[in-house]
Amino acid sequence: MVAFDPAASRKRFPFFSRRSECVYLDNAATTQRLGDAIDRLVEFYFSENSNVHRGAHALGEGATLAYESARHCVAAYLNARNAEEIIFTGGTTDALNTIAVGLNGEIHAGDEILITALEHHSNILPWAALAKRRDAKLNIAGLTPTGELDMEDFAQKFSQRTRIVAVAHVSNVLGTINPIKHVIELARSVGALTVIDGAQWLPSGPVDVQAINCDFYAFSAHKIFGPMGVGVLFGRREILEKLAPFRLGGGMVQKITAKKSIFRELPDRLEGGTPNVAGVVALPSVIEFLQSIDWDQYRAHERKIRSIIKKGVEEIPGLRLLGTAHEKVGIYAFTHPTVHAHDLASMLACQNICVRAGNHCAQLLLPYFQISQSLRASFSLYNTAAEASALMETLAKCVRQLS
Repeated sequence: MVAFDPAASRKRFPFFSRRSECVYLDNAATTQRLGDAIDRLVEFYFSENSNVHRGAHALGEGATLAYESARHCVAAYLNARNAEEIIFTGGTTDALNTIAVGLNGEIHAGDEILITALEHHSNILPWAALAKRRDAKLNIAGLTPTGELDMEDFAQKFSQRTRIVAVAHVSNVLGTINPIKHVIELARSVGALTVIDGAQWLPSGPVDVQAINCDFYAFSAHKIFGPMGVGVLFGRREILEKLAPFRLGGGMVQKITAKKSIFRELPDRLEGGTPNVAGVVALPSVIEFLQSIDWDQYRAHERKIRSIIKKGVEEIPGLRLLGTAHEKVGIYAFTHPTVHAHDLASMLACQNICVRAGNHCAQLLLPYFQISQSLRASFSLYNTAAEASALMETLAKCVRQLS
């Protein structure tokens, strides 16, 4: 592990050598791709391309070995008990749907599912659909004025009928870090299963799934500098074995007749169809990069950027920063009473500053701030303090011109 340096990290991403003029601050939507991961993916397609698990030739055996090696690599990074607890998916959304559909038979009329107002739509819609299918109740815990989970309200939403608790590790709009261990302890007290959406946390630090004691943890490779179309679902083995398979197809069935299907053991039974083999094979390169980061130094870098953002907001008349949680990552949402977020985003884009405007697929939190949209700037390992200053200086000019 070497000292954290955003400039050094930046050199490992080919995008910035080709688009040096770009201030990329849309990392909550997707990160740029690590050069090592790109190289590994391309090398697979150039010289190793094959499907996995049943090829009787050297290419097939090599692809299978690389694919399963990646599974062991991910399991070790998350500190899963064994590799069979790692299921490769198409992304966080796919993983969450795999859980929600797979638990269909475990939920009954009158049961309750608890989520929060901080959730991304991907961690709302599958549970709403499950509740509707099974005549269960979907409860939503509220927020504090600072954009944090209201733990008093959250605790009051529990009952002996609470069966599933699904919570984001980090808000994709406010950057708020939820107290995941406490959330899981509360769920454990009533015997509820815990589902953690880790999409926005993994780019900001590692997670130990045994230490937090969750039942499920999901994330996407494209949020951690890897390929699109690849995700990871961690699940405790004894719970994964209860899931009814979501994707039915090749590779996940042991025997099939006209009347009966016998599914294979984990992890095959939850990975039906041809996976994104090249994307999975590229994952170890990403994990190696993440393991090289001094996360304590990165936190200090995040705090420096946060101070620049805070000072900039104070100097821009009318600009409001949504969510001021003490524990947060580098995701910032802004609103202005007279200037539309999309207008600000468009003007920033003209200055090569890439941000996002809209509801950010998190409409449950909008009423808490009395807004319909916001401007979001999200920072990552390769973003510098100078870029934070450029964002705020340009925002100030845009607001002056549009007010």
